[in-house]
Amino acid sequence: MQSTRFFLESDDPLTRDLAVHLSTYDEEDLFVDYKLTMDIDSESAWLELTKDVSAFANTSGGYLFYGSDDNNKSVVGVTRAVANVLKDSNNIQQKINRHLEPEVTGLRSKTFRIEGKTVTVVFIPQSTGRTHMISKDGQFNYPSGKTKIVLRKGTFYVRRSGGNHLGDSRDFDDVIERRIDQFREALLDKVTKVVNMPLSSDVYILSQDPEDKTGKRFIIEDSPESVPIKGMSFTVAPETMDEEIAAWTVMSSGRSDACPPAATVWKWYANREKIHIGETHKLALFQFSLWNGAPTFYWIRGLKNAQIHSSLLDAIRFRLSPQNLPDMFKVASFLGKGRYKSALTVLGGSIDKLSLYR
Repeated sequence: MQSTRFFLESDDPLTRDLAVHLSTYDEEDLFVDYKLTMDIDSESAWLELTKDVSAFANTSGGYLFYGSDDNNKSVVGVTRAVANVLKDSNNIQQKINRHLEPEVTGLRSKTFRIEGKTVTVVFIPQSTGRTHMISKDGQFNYPSGKTKIVLRKGTFYVRRSGGNHLGDSRDFDDVIERRIDQFREALLDKVTKVVNMPLSSDVYILSQDPEDKTGKRFIIEDSPESVPIKGMSFTVAPETMDEEIAAWTVMSSGRSDACPPAATVWKWYANREKIHIGETHKLALFQFSLWNGAPTFYWIRGLKNAQIHSSLLDAIRFRLSPQNLPDMFKVASFLGKGRYKSALTVLGGSIDKLSLYR
């Protein structure tokens, strides 16, 4: 039996096989939420749908299955009126995007007949490079005249297990880390075409000819936006400092000769409060700072000693110089006696060089 994630990542994520799978699976998790029906005339229902869609889009994508009775886990179907509204994905996007910035795109929905009942499945793709925030308060009025605020400006939602949750600082870190990972994957897709070329080879960029209206003619050119590293050229230009750090993390991985300039590392430190990155990139920044004589301890705050220790040893192995020895010893001392001794072992004969800087 295929998993929900299998269908979510397939070329066509909205097939009858998927609908049948969801109708028999009938368990809410990270990727699916079951609904009995939808009150299409209720503003409250559309505001709740905004939560659902944005939570899935901000996390891993997923499905809304309309026409399932949560009490006895059976397919009960929806009315024709509800199905007609829900199968109009453009209408759904217009309704929910009233309160989202940036807007959700790529949403699809389809109606199926299962067990003689009409059900509707809404597919929400994972958003790449975007975090959907509530752009304005969303509220509705009770018949009594009392107002209830369902959505509050400046908040965002994520999917955890079987429900939607208001995002907190940890969720924000996860969202940012996921966006950086997506950028890094795009970067690696571009790199694979040139990394095996001899270092003496020239690297050229293939781009579309702006004068060709058919979209079929391409030209070869040097790209001023690419970042050349000894025969490698990265053609996905970083737009933020977070993405810039991700790019350098990829370039330096396993390469002792690939390190950002000291001015770049100091720029990141000067703007540290504007940078939002996860553990992987914090450890990379820690190494870059060690190698360039920049402050290191800010980047490793809150990380486990074992992670810092492993990163320190890699920094010693990959790029050891007398100039950065003192800073490496400071970090090793901070990690405790046992890890300090292991750092000394890795340093080996280089310890004698430290006397030059005492």
